[in-house]
This record gives sequence, structure tokens and C-alpha cells, in this order.
Amino acid sequence: MEDKKVVTILLGSPRAGGNTETLAEALARGAVENGCEVRRVRLQGKKLSGCLDCRRCWSAGAPCVQKDDMGEVYGAIADADVVVFASPLYFYSWSTQIKPVWDRLLPFYGENSEIDLRGKKTVLVTAAGDDDAACFGGLRESFRLGCGYTKWEIAGEIYAPGMYPKDAVATGGRKYIEEAYELGKRL
Repeated sequence: MEDKKVVTILLGSPRAGGNTETLAEALARGAVENGCEVRRVRLQGKKLSGCLDCRRCWSAGAPCVQKDDMGEVYGAIADADVVVFASPLYFYSWSTQIKPVWDRLLPFYGENSEIDLRGKKTVLVTAAGDDDAACFGGLRESFRLGCGYTKWEIAGEIYAPGMYPKDAVATGGRKYIEEAYELGKRL
């Protein structure tokens, strides 16, 4: 029996059931229909410290010397064939919940990395209350530059502007839900 492709969704919103999560769930439905196994990691409530830039990655037998919940996230990323970063747009960039994950990918790309993640596929799913699609410029650039550095293949990006309040995607974002679902079916 062939192993299923693993799609890990990093849920980076402080609110369960909000706009970004609604899009991520549409993507998950499509991925499951395509035969993928979908795993979710809710980052809200986890203790995720920022990178110390201590350059001691792997020196203590783990990707990072810090003792927090990032070990679970590292495992989820390493096990995934596709990593989905689901982050609402907060002040033109990543949410507070997902930013430490992004910053702490360094252990996988240092000279002494024990796990090689190059070639992994990744997706960005994001929603914003701002109506102007240009509001995603900072996040888009961070995502694309980071993927270039990590040698990850961008499998898709979903940008949903004008999605406020919390249920705006569910009540008026049908085109974004369909876009996310179709992307999931292609993973």
C-alpha cells in the first residue's frame, strides 16, 4: 500500500474558526479528497519563543536548544510532504502565533543540520480585513524570499482581502473557499 502524502497545516490565528482557518479547512477538504493525510497544528496557546540567534542548533540533540513547544512543530514540519502556513495578516505580515515558527526554521538549514528539508512543498493561506490586495505585499515577500532560502517549492498561495469580521469568508468569501479547496485537490 502506498503511503499517503502528508499535508501539515500550521494554524497561525489566535482565533479558532476565523477566516484564515475557514480557508485552511477548505484546502484540507480538497487535500483529503486527493488522498492526502491532513494534520493540523494549532499554534495558539503553544509556548513558542523567538529565535535567539545563538547558532547552537542541534548542539543539544534537537533542532533548537530552547525548551518550548517548537519541538512538536519541528516534528510536524519534518514529517510533512506539504507545509501549509495559515496566517491572518497582522500589520502587513505574519501573525504573532506563526512568526516564531518562521523565524526558527534555521536549524534545518545550518551547516550541521541533521534533517534536510530542501524540496519540500509549501503553501501560504491568508486573509485580511483590508480591502486593498496590496496589503499582502510584505507577507508575500517574506514568504517567497523565505521559500527561496529554504529551497521549498511554493505549491500555492491564497490571499483573501476584505475579510472582516471573523465569519466574512464563510458568509461572503465563496470564491476564496473554492480557490483553497481546488488548491488542496492539487496537492
